[in-house]
Amino acid sequence: MPLTICTVGCGYIARAMHGPSYLKYQAEHSGAVFAGCCDIDINKAESFKSQFNFCKAYDDMNEMIRKEKPDAVCLLSPVEMTASLAADVLGQGIPLLLEKPPGRTREEIALLIDIADKKNVPNRVAFNRRYAPLVIELKALLGAERAPNRIRSVQYDMYRVNRADEDFSTTAIHAIDAARFIAGSDYKRVNFTYRDYPDLGRNVADIYVTCEMQSGAIVNINICPVTGMIKEAAAVICRDKTYFLDLLGNPLNPAGRFIAIEKNDITADISGDAEPFVREGFYNENKTFFNDIIAGRQPAGGVDTAFQSVVLAECVRERVCEYIF
Repeated sequence: MPLTICTVGCGYIARAMHGPSYLKYQAEHSGAVFAGCCDIDINKAESFKSQFNFCKAYDDMNEMIRKEKPDAVCLLSPVEMTASLAADVLGQGIPLLLEKPPGRTREEIALLIDIADKKNVPNRVAFNRRYAPLVIELKALLGAERAPNRIRSVQYDMYRVNRADEDFSTTAIHAIDAARFIAGSDYKRVNFTYRDYPDLGRNVADIYVTCEMQSGAIVNINICPVTGMIKEAAAVICRDKTYFLDLLGNPLNPAGRFIAIEKNDITADISGDAEPFVREGFYNENKTFFNDIIAGRQPAGGVDTAFQSVVLAECVRERVCEYIF
């Protein structure tokens, strides 16, 4: 059946990652109708419409929804607006893909979970690392592991260049969520250590997170916003097997790379996609969401799966040192 799609927010991440994903989806699915795009800056919306083949531009979300009657909405708004706009869309019973973080606080994410549950509306949080092709390769191999070869530990490193944000938690949530997703287990006990750099700005810090998972695995997350390179990488340790993942692409591995090693022999060595919107999972998260809506399926990765990630990102913002679930 045809699918009518509207999107809200035409800023940087929409243009760099979601827009190219829409074009690729249009090329592969002729029945998709990208009906309306919306931004409070109508000039941005008009430009986005032209660049990514939308039918009409709007500066009011509810006017767009009323006129276009979409089968699905993609919410790519600024962080401070996401929870309230998502509550509005979910409250109208419209399937929703929303950018991370789906809320800044425990209360915001709990509200979205409650609305989605009561309305039984399909939804997905756009934690794009979950849908990156190399992460899918890793998860497929990890899914085949059984005791005693189950995951023993995960290390996840997030490096950025010159990110002196006063609140880095809305980016750090990617590492928090990806590490949990790779480990395949919820957090149980989490300890935070902060190395502050007051000379670089208020709240600028390296964040070191040590976690005990419900599965018994140990997860270590290193979040360093002011370094010499942009990089996200994971190392997963099982008995006799080690998996290395360079996710985003970086000067060492521009397309990203996944390596599997068993008893000191390389058993897999896979490069990522040259296109960042494919490599980093944006295309897969959009494609599979749209396909699930067409098929009448409940998409994986709903707001309920984001609760722990939002809570721990709030801990980072508030400089909490320990949290126990």
